[in-house]
Amino acid sequence: MQKLVIERRLCLKSGQCSYLQPDVFKRDEENWPVVAVEHPEGEQIELANDAIEMCPAQAISLVEGDGS
Repeated sequence: MQKLVIERRLCLKSGQCSYLQPDVFKRDEENWPVVAVEHPEGEQIELANDAIEMCPAQAISLVEGDGS
């Protein structure tokens, strides 16, 4: 199982992930992007990979297991 992770210390808050992939990413009350689907499946993995490629800070990753 893969886990979608945003490395907040790297994030620039550009919003590209939540704007272009709103089914996978959301924004919190402080406007930080957050993962809406922690363990993506099927098409969500493709959407997550698109976000990983477009993230200007390279702050998004898919990790194997529970991500710890």
